[in-house]
Amino acid sequence: MTFIFDVMTWGREGTRVEGQLTSRLGYGIEFHRGPEFGLQLLMDTWFQGYGASEIDKGTADEFEECFEFILGKKAWTDEDGYLLDAATKEPVQPKVKAAEFYAGRLDPSSGFTDGHHYLVLQPRNDEFLKRTALIIAAFDIDPAEDGEHADFAIEVTDPKYLAHMEKNRYFQTAFTGRLD
Repeated sequence: MTFIFDVMTWGREGTRVEGQLTSRLGYGIEFHRGPEFGLQLLMDTWFQGYGASEIDKGTADEFEECFEFILGKKAWTDEDGYLLDAATKEPVQPKVKAAEFYAGRLDPSSGFTDGHHYLVLQPRNDEFLKRTALIIAAFDIDPAEDGEHADFAIEVTDPKYLAHMEKNRYFQTAFTGRLD
């Protein structure tokens, strides 16, 4: 994975967390200003395991679903292309070909992990933007004149979305805020 940003955050205060981004690509980068960037940063902090045990299962499920919206959901298949249950990896009944079941929704991506094949569904950016509007109350970003750093603040609609941000965090992310 190519890291695009170093991210440093300070512990949250209520429904707000602040931090700084540093570009790994050098000077002169344009920082995305949309609220979806704020949600991506919160999701990636959780995904990388920071404070993951502090988030309730419902919020973890929401973040997982948001990842599927922007990256595409995996549809597990057997070697013949039949759809498998995501949790058990057993064939769904009645048996159905994943390519037929998800016709028109498949991304060209596919893969093989832990002995199972998978297809990837197309991202659903519209759904991600809807979820962003429900989670992010405000996202502010203030790029420094050097074009390499930016201070940011994320305000959420419910403190549960920041449960994993109690402490200072430092991580790297490939998320840029863009959805294309």
